[in-house]
Amino acid sequence: MKARPIPPFVPEEHIEIGNRMRDMRASLMLVVRRMLLGSPIHDDALAAIMALDRVRTHLDCDLHMLVRASRDPRQMVSKVYSGTDNLVWRDYSMEEIVTDDFAVWGLAR
Repeated sequence: MKARPIPPFVPEEHIEIGNRMRDMRASLMLVVRRMLLGSPIHDDALAAIMALDRVRTHLDCDLHMLVRASRDPRQMVSKVYSGTDNLVWRDYSMEEIVTDDFAVWGLAR
Protein backbone atom coordinates (compact mmCIF):
# COMPACT_ATOMS: atom_id res chain seq x y z
CA MET A 1 0.00 0.00 0.00
CA LYS A 2 1.32 3.42 -0.98
CA ALA A 3 1.71 5.90 1.88
CA ARG A 4 -0.42 9.02 1.69
CA PRO A 5 1.78 12.04 0.98
CA ILE A 6 2.14 14.59 3.74
CA PRO A 7 0.03 17.66 2.88
CA PRO A 8 2.09 20.78 2.20
CA PHE A 9 0.09 22.79 4.76
CA VAL A 10 -1.92 21.99 7.87
CA PRO A 11 -5.28 23.77 8.44
CA GLU A 12 -3.70 26.41 10.72
CA GLU A 13 -1.23 27.34 7.98
CA HIS A 14 -4.06 27.55 5.45
CA ILE A 15 -5.83 30.00 7.77
CA GLU A 16 -2.70 32.14 8.07
CA ILE A 17 -2.24 32.15 4.28
CA GLY A 18 -5.94 32.85 3.67
CA ASN A 19 -5.91 35.83 6.03
CA ARG A 20 -2.79 37.27 4.38
CA MET A 21 -4.17 36.73 0.87
CA ARG A 22 -7.43 38.45 1.81
CA ASP A 23 -5.49 41.47 3.13
CA MET A 24 -3.21 41.54 0.07
CA ARG A 25 -6.16 41.41 -2.32
CA ALA A 26 -7.78 44.37 -0.55
CA SER A 27 -4.52 46.35 -0.82
CA LEU A 28 -4.15 45.55 -4.51
CA MET A 29 -7.77 46.56 -5.14
CA LEU A 30 -6.98 49.96 -3.64
CA VAL A 31 -4.09 50.32 -6.11
CA VAL A 32 -6.34 49.33 -9.02
CA ARG A 33 -9.02 51.84 -7.98
CA ARG A 34 -6.56 54.72 -7.54
CA MET A 35 -4.24 54.29 -10.51
CA LEU A 36 -4.99 55.47 -14.01
CA LEU A 37 -6.68 52.78 -16.10
CA GLY A 38 -4.11 51.22 -18.43
CA SER A 39 -1.08 52.53 -16.53
CA PRO A 40 1.69 49.99 -15.85
CA ILE A 41 0.98 50.03 -12.11
CA HIS A 42 -2.76 49.51 -12.67
CA ASP A 43 -2.13 46.66 -15.08
CA ASP A 44 0.44 44.99 -12.80
CA ALA A 45 -1.87 45.24 -9.78
CA LEU A 46 -4.73 43.75 -11.80
CA ALA A 47 -2.50 40.91 -12.99
CA ALA A 48 -1.38 40.31 -9.40
CA ILE A 49 -5.01 40.06 -8.26
CA MET A 50 -5.76 37.52 -10.97
CA ALA A 51 -2.68 35.46 -10.03
CA LEU A 52 -3.56 35.70 -6.34
CA ASP A 53 -7.09 34.49 -7.07
CA ARG A 54 -5.75 31.49 -9.01
CA VAL A 55 -3.42 30.51 -6.17
CA ARG A 56 -6.24 31.00 -3.66
CA THR A 57 -8.49 28.70 -5.69
CA HIS A 58 -5.85 25.96 -5.78
CA LEU A 59 -5.19 26.25 -2.04
CA ASP A 60 -8.93 26.20 -1.32
CA CYS A 61 -9.23 22.93 -3.25
CA ASP A 62 -6.28 21.49 -1.32
CA LEU A 63 -7.86 22.49 1.99
CA HIS A 64 -11.19 20.91 1.06
CA MET A 65 -9.35 17.67 0.29
CA LEU A 66 -7.41 17.87 3.57
CA VAL A 67 -10.25 18.45 6.05
CA ARG A 68 -12.97 15.82 6.35
CA ALA A 69 -16.51 17.19 6.72
CA SER A 70 -16.88 15.23 9.96
CA ARG A 71 -13.97 17.27 11.41
CA ASP A 72 -15.57 20.60 10.44
CA PRO A 73 -18.95 20.85 12.22
CA ARG A 74 -19.09 24.67 11.87
CA GLN A 75 -18.22 24.50 8.16
CA MET A 76 -15.20 26.77 8.56
CA VAL A 77 -13.34 25.22 5.64
CA SER A 78 -15.43 27.29 3.22
CA LYS A 79 -14.47 30.52 5.04
CA VAL A 80 -10.68 30.15 4.97
CA TYR A 81 -10.16 31.49 1.44
CA SER A 82 -13.59 33.07 0.80
CA GLY A 83 -15.43 36.04 2.22
CA THR A 84 -14.21 39.30 3.65
CA ASP A 85 -13.72 38.36 7.32
CA ASN A 86 -10.40 37.06 8.61
CA LEU A 87 -10.32 34.09 10.94
CA VAL A 88 -9.09 34.82 14.47
CA TRP A 89 -8.41 32.91 17.68
CA ARG A 90 -11.53 32.30 19.78
CA ASP A 91 -12.48 30.73 23.08
CA TYR A 92 -12.97 27.00 22.75
CA SER A 93 -13.45 23.95 24.90
CA MET A 94 -11.17 20.94 25.05
CA GLU A 95 -14.08 18.81 23.80
CA GLU A 96 -14.15 20.85 20.58
CA ILE A 97 -10.50 20.02 19.89
CA VAL A 98 -11.46 16.35 19.65
CA THR A 99 -14.11 16.88 16.96
CA ASP A 100 -13.24 20.15 15.17
CA ASP A 101 -10.09 20.85 13.13
CA PHE A 102 -10.94 24.56 13.40
CA ALA A 103 -11.88 24.59 17.10
CA VAL A 104 -9.60 27.51 17.97
CA TRP A 105 -10.72 29.66 15.04
CA GLY A 106 -13.72 31.94 14.50
CA LEU A 107 -14.70 34.78 12.19
CA ALA A 108 -13.48 38.27 13.05
CA ARG A 109 -16.37 40.68 13.47
